[in-house]
Amino acid sequence: MPVKSLQEVNIRQKLIILCVLLAVTVFSLLLSAYLREYTGTSMYMFLYWNLFLAWLPAGFALALDWIYIRITSHTLRWGLLGLTGIAWLLFYPNSAYLITDQLHPFARFQMQGGIRFWYGTEFWYHLLLFFSVAVTGLLLGVYSLFSVHRLVRKSLGRLAGWGFAVLVLFLSSFGIYIGRFNRWNSWDAVRNPGSMIADLVSMFSDVEEMRRLVPFTGIIFMITALSYAAIYGFSKIRQ
Repeated sequence: MPVKSLQEVNIRQKLIILCVLLAVTVFSLLLSAYLREYTGTSMYMFLYWNLFLAWLPAGFALALDWIYIRITSHTLRWGLLGLTGIAWLLFYPNSAYLITDQLHPFARFQMQGGIRFWYGTEFWYHLLLFFSVAVTGLLLGVYSLFSVHRLVRKSLGRLAGWGFAVLVLFLSSFGIYIGRFNRWNSWDAVRNPGSMIADLVSMFSDVEEMRRLVPFTGIIFMITALSYAAIYGFSKIRQ
């Protein structure tokens, strides 16, 4: 049964959450700009693009709400929901992918003269920058999944809703792996599907690759699933 009003999809609350996440995003970008000024380098310019990609699933989730409410034609509604939902799913891993960007401070700093690099204040600026970016990405992922999960639950029932959420989190964890290690992007699934499929077949037949893929995907899945479950549970607390 489609929802009938903006109140039923909590648009106001969602916009408040997005405003908070936008503030954290702006803080992260300002901190990265400060570090570029402080070091006199062009480091971390990729964060603009990575954060933009992390925000796309949130935009698609809002579009799904709008389509669900405003499109009255049954055929058109489900057609648009399907297309927008596929776009959301393809770009969804970009949110939690920001967790893996925390490698950059450690790749940049090395021990020099027996002095541990974490004793320097600058290292902590770098680390806290990527911590704030990781938290932003994780919460953007939770937000957009929560939103789409709600629509699936209202349409297909509670069990289907949770099955959908778990499947998305698993696929996203795998997507983060192929994005980090195989360097595939979300749009490659449409632009270059043949090469991606060939690479995936080769990857699954490589024993050494599987020894990295399975634990990495499992760890990312546990982090994102437990985060989602915890925040979902908090959302149900009533004062």
